[in-house]
Amino acid sequence: MKILILGATGRTGKLFTQLAIENGHQVTAIIRNKTKAIFPAVNYIEGRPTDEQLLTRALQGIDAVVVSLNINRTSDNPFARVISPLTLISDSMKALIPAMEKNHVKRIITVSASGVGDSWNDMFPVARLLIRYSNIWKAYEDHDRQEQFVRQSALDWTIVRPVMLNNNDVYDYTATIGKPAGGNISRKAVAKFILDALKSGKYVKDCVTLSR
Repeated sequence: MKILILGATGRTGKLFTQLAIENGHQVTAIIRNKTKAIFPAVNYIEGRPTDEQLLTRALQGIDAVVVSLNINRTSDNPFARVISPLTLISDSMKALIPAMEKNHVKRIITVSASGVGDSWNDMFPVARLLIRYSNIWKAYEDHDRQEQFVRQSALDWTIVRPVMLNNNDVYDYTATIGKPAGGNISRKAVAKFILDALKSGKYVKDCVTLSR
């Protein structure tokens, strides 16, 4: 399978990229700084994920797209200053959808978060307070915007909403349509779910909550 990924240098995107090439897939990645290219087997293209013309060229011959973008902060501290555009995720999706349509690429899986959109009330009250009154809320707002763009498109989309992420060396996951079955999941498990969903063709036009 030929896969285009946006967000390949992020923590989850990097793990998906590695897993995809280890399983024999051809991966193209659009990254903003080519010095962050770490996998020789990947076709890295330097540029911005909001550039529709660049996306249109990169999508030629592609079978599926994975989006693992997020708003960056100066650290993992939820109150850390945001250093990327507040609409980076949704602006990228707004450019990506017509580029995919021009190239007749239908399949897309995008990583959002548990608590975004109609899953907000499924979260524990303490988690909602932390998100609402920290800079994580900025990312949640933009994830919500990108979800709306995806849902309104004619693409074969899957929205992935992982619960609290960790860096454990675990690939097990539980995929649920609706309320999460647990409170945390590893980034490696999210990467594995995305690859499994691409290979199986399951969860088209579903919002899938991932937990362990």
